[in-house]
Amino acid sequence: MNTPVIYLMMGVLFGTTFLALGIALGVWLSKRQSSDLASTTPETIGSFSRAETQHLLNALRSFATWTSDFAGDFHRYRTQMNELSIKASNENSFKTKEDVKGLLGQIVVANRDLQSRLENAEKKLDQQTHELAGYLNEARTDGLTGLANRRAFDQRIDECYKNWVERKQVFSLALIDIDHFKKINDTYGHPAGDAVLKEVSNRLRIQDESCMLVARYGGEEFALLFATPLHAAASKMELIRTTIQDKEVYAEGHTVQVTISSGVSEITTDDRIAKIIRRSDEALYSAKMSGRNRVFVHTGKLCEVYGNPGLGRQPSAAIVHAQNSPAGFEVDSGKESLQLQILNRLDELLAEERRR
Repeated sequence: MNTPVIYLMMGVLFGTTFLALGIALGVWLSKRQSSDLASTTPETIGSFSRAETQHLLNALRSFATWTSDFAGDFHRYRTQMNELSIKASNENSFKTKEDVKGLLGQIVVANRDLQSRLENAEKKLDQQTHELAGYLNEARTDGLTGLANRRAFDQRIDECYKNWVERKQVFSLALIDIDHFKKINDTYGHPAGDAVLKEVSNRLRIQDESCMLVARYGGEEFALLFATPLHAAASKMELIRTTIQDKEVYAEGHTVQVTISSGVSEITTDDRIAKIIRRSDEALYSAKMSGRNRVFVHTGKLCEVYGNPGLGRQPSAAIVHAQNSPAGFEVDSGKESLQLQILNRLDELLAEERRR
């Protein structure tokens, strides 16, 4: 057989083989990259507890071991193909057509073996990917309610703040507290309290695209981030408040009347994250101090009730005067105990601000 023709055949065969292999690997890796880990980017990992970190490191070690094994398989394939290539370049190796067929047969067997290893590797990679994604999801999810946890909230509000600084994308923060939750626990038991938390979470979860995140903020408190200005967010919170108020919760054989209080604030110029959280907290506290089951907004100067039937838009007894009052709050005369509670709460907020 003509030697140049043999070399041409082998060159085309090797080139085609490695091109096909490269395309297959590229498609495979890109498909895997766009799967479950697409929603768990490095920015979403956040900080972990020591136990969570160890758990994740064990999974990563397993993943690294498998990756090393697969790299070894591919190295062996490449070595085998190099040996066949050297054999193909030796003109004394091919005296008959059967010699050529034998070499082609070895290449086919090697390719089939690699294909089998790729299929097994894809299954293993799927398993490892789901496992890692599961760890990351657990680290950002509240175990009881299934909502985002405080870690996930901190990450998301950081992103919102960054978008505000760079592109002036406005956002609002609503903090929610279940009214008299301790009384629910004391009256019906903690299992009933957990059922109430789950049901409120389910009702909060049903939001439109303007709600960027619903998180369990801590205990019976929740946080919602809206991609809207203050009053649009407050309007949505008022709708949520009335929806929760109008439908009783069935928990552990009991019918429980549940209401919520909410405080809403909007990002403003020269703000920091701690400031918008503090204003929402002040508005929430004002809602609770003025009778609960209502939404308050913090305008940047004062806290006032929003849209609660029968209350109108007049500021209640718990009004925040951020600029005019050194203490931060102004209350009606004759309500000294209320004033004392509010001032104590303000001291707590200022202490929290200093810690931040």
